[in-house]
Amino acid sequence: MLDQHERTSQHERPTAVPRTGHRPRTRLATRRRAAVGRSLSGLGVAVVLTVVPGCALPFVETDEGAAPAAADSPRSAGESAGSGPASEAVHTIVSGQPVRTPCWSYEGPATFVNNVSPDQEERCHGALELWGEVVDGTVLPTGAGAVYGQVKVEPVRVSTSDAWGVGTDLQGAVDALADSYFAENGSILSLHEATTLGGVPANITRVDGTSEKTRTKAFITAFAPERFATGTDEVQFFVIAIVSPYDNGDELVDQVTRTWTWS
Repeated sequence: MLDQHERTSQHERPTAVPRTGHRPRTRLATRRRAAVGRSLSGLGVAVVLTVVPGCALPFVETDEGAAPAAADSPRSAGESAGSGPASEAVHTIVSGQPVRTPCWSYEGPATFVNNVSPDQEERCHGALELWGEVVDGTVLPTGAGAVYGQVKVEPVRVSTSDAWGVGTDLQGAVDALADSYFAENGSILSLHEATTLGGVPANITRVDGTSEKTRTKAFITAFAPERFATGTDEVQFFVIAIVSPYDNGDELVDQVTRTWTWS
């Protein structure tokens, strides 16, 4: 996800516009940028891992130069109201932004922009993205510029996961996606790493990202404890893709698994 070869051509970059007062809070998330359409590679993979309509797989690893079509420009994530640029501790924060859908919820980084439409969120997609600029070799979460990290949640249709022929066996599902999906996102460092997600078995697959800024690239997969109806589809298998340009990426992975709950 966010691979360098997937960068778009340079266009004008938006300038983050500071907001005054408190950040508005919505029912589903604290901050939102209007969804941005971008071309993603690996369309052949999407045949294997067909998600509910709304987002495409796999994931991009940087989108440098992409100009967001944002009707609502978020306050610079590297600034707090009435103050200057945030410290490095704020840059690498992994909590502070609750995200909720009809299927799941968790608390993600406050410095990431919620870049998923309400309709997609109602269908249990999630997309927190680290929009920023590189200053002195460090990615600063400005809320504008390029995408250098993300926590992306993709629900997979039951009809698709059933076609893998493994039922709800998590390890079988991971094996089924090893070459056709995970390997398409980089060199697999570890395929099976046991964890839990909202009290159910989950798996972490770690991948070597191709972007020089990427420090952590991991996929958390799990079957939800029950099927969820999302529009005309049913979903149960979920893929959470995590990319971070910071050295504490494992902290972000732990934050997601620790705060995740199923609805």
